[in-house]
Amino acid sequence: MRELVAFLIENFTDIQACPTGQDLGQMLHIAGFEDEDIGEALTVMQLLADIPIEETLPEHNVLRIYHEEETAVLSSEIRGLLHFLSQTRALSFSQREFVIHALMCLPYDEITLENAKSLALLVLWAHRSELPALIGDELLSVLLGPGIRQ
Repeated sequence: MRELVAFLIENFTDIQACPTGQDLGQMLHIAGFEDEDIGEALTVMQLLADIPIEETLPEHNVLRIYHEEETAVLSSEIRGLLHFLSQTRALSFSQREFVIHALMCLPYDEITLENAKSLALLVLWAHRSELPALIGDELLSVLLGPGIRQ
């Protein structure tokens, strides 16, 4: 997923600049992505287009209660990341729910902190969200791979 997110960010300014459907699929195929990854990418891109970009955030903190199934699959590190991104208002509530839903649809062995960061970054890229520098650096570090820092 990291490579796919990096490809999209490098080649398109946001989701509106990205081709859709077969055009995107063909572009990803030419770039060397596997058919399974392309199918997942097309589904994610369609779902991303449906997330509201503007959202009124409540003035008070809202507690997200995870379902038993979610806590069994999403590690405390992933839940902590999502909580942090919501509390700092880097992710809106609907964007956070998108990331949770997308993670829950992944095969169990792919539900990792790295993929959670990649999905969060993908959502923020799609909506052209601006991030505080420290949050942006942390999320962008996932694109560089483990152990690599600029």
